[in-house]
Amino acid sequence: MKFQFRIGLRTIKTGIAVAIALSFSWYVFGIYSGMGAVAAIVAMQPTIHRSFKIVFNRILGTILGLVCGLAVVATLGANPLTIGLAVIVSLVFNSMIGRTDMSTFAAFAIVLMFESPTADYVHYALTRSLLTVVGVLSAVAVNYIVFPPHYEDRLLLFVKKTTKQLMEDWRSLVKDDAKLLTVRKQVLKHEEMIIMLQEDQKYPLVASGQSKAFIQLKQLVDLEDKFLLLLESIASHRDLPMSDEQEKILGQEIDFLLSHHYDVIFSHERDQPMFSFDQEVSEVKDIINGHLLDYREQLEKMK
Repeated sequence: MKFQFRIGLRTIKTGIAVAIALSFSWYVFGIYSGMGAVAAIVAMQPTIHRSFKIVFNRILGTILGLVCGLAVVATLGANPLTIGLAVIVSLVFNSMIGRTDMSTFAAFAIVLMFESPTADYVHYALTRSLLTVVGVLSAVAVNYIVFPPHYEDRLLLFVKKTTKQLMEDWRSLVKDDAKLLTVRKQVLKHEEMIIMLQEDQKYPLVASGQSKAFIQLKQLVDLEDKFLLLLESIASHRDLPMSDEQEKILGQEIDFLLSHHYDVIFSHERDQPMFSFDQEVSEVKDIINGHLLDYREQLEKMK
């Protein structure tokens, strides 16, 4: 088994955020607690937008959890059963207000609140809430300032790799559903990276959502998706009766389009499709022709 040693920027930034959170906890507040550090780890997300979203969920969820915990303990006392009841109350309340995304943070806050060796739960809850705020803000600040996330170069590299695979292996891919599914998963990851780039377009240090480079990159991802849809359509109808000549012409059409795929130079137009099917399989013909047309139109946009 081969092990790859790789340290990504998010890994480094997570360590920096944890160090900052612990420094505040130890040297500013004089509290030796890992609650702020845990909050920093959770808030270090792949995009700035998601980090800011975690800030809201984490802080509000923590406050809600601590309030529920204090209310139950003040009424029934502190023991394992009441702590479990406090968790149930917080989860039910989160569900009632439609914020189940905060449930984990609320429950986590309740459990940690009662690790205090003292009976002063109120002071303990307030200080831990403040540490949570420090932790998530540390993560957001580090994520935004220290090597803010940029996925353009990495995404372009992934798209090139997948496109090369499609170009070289498309004939074998349409005969192997498992390999085709693997490529589809790769393209879905590319689309997810596009979404992450779009999420951060409102933040100046990382904004790329309106740039020409981003638009072209999005078109490339759309293009590989169109081509993959074409291959999936061919694969799903591979039992279609076609003559050797029809298969040859279809292959020539696809190879012709692939020759323009990466450099997106489309300089040849045809009024009629280069291949045709028998009348009795016209529905399948329309499906494959439709995907082929989509693929060609995407190439046209990228001239």
